[in-house]
Amino acid sequence: MSTVGVFASIFDDTGHILLVRHGYGSLHWSTPGGRVEPRESPIAALLREVDEEIACPIRITHLIGVYAKPYRDDLVLSFAAAIVSGSPRACLPEISDIAFFSRDSLPEVLFTRRIRIEDAFDRCRGIVRVFDSVDSLAPSFDTHVGSHAKA
Repeated sequence: MSTVGVFASIFDDTGHILLVRHGYGSLHWSTPGGRVEPRESPIAALLREVDEEIACPIRITHLIGVYAKPYRDDLVLSFAAAIVSGSPRACLPEISDIAFFSRDSLPEVLFTRRIRIEDAFDRCRGIVRVFDSVDSLAPSFDTHVGSHAKA
């Protein structure tokens, strides 16, 4: 069954990105977000997932990119967003920790997540990356090379 994920890149006033550490599974860091449920729009899913993880409403500003892993039947949409009100906090048990990180101080992050985070730092808009296999995570199709617009 196909999965569609939605994630938000949220920066503070100093240009640090908000990452969350999951309290289950591999305990990896990621941007806040999660899976789109059946009959749910990607936008509604992102607003729900972020609120469930950091207890803050957000405003989506633009699409950063689309990241496809056909070998896993997986598609991820990454959006730039801003916190509307409140202070982010880890919502236990799903999220064990949250923190803002500079580009130079990122924790260990899975490769494809790191690509999404780097694209957010690069202020990409509408990028498309397709990763063909688990053995070769270099994208086979990548609009990043000279064809994307930066904010």
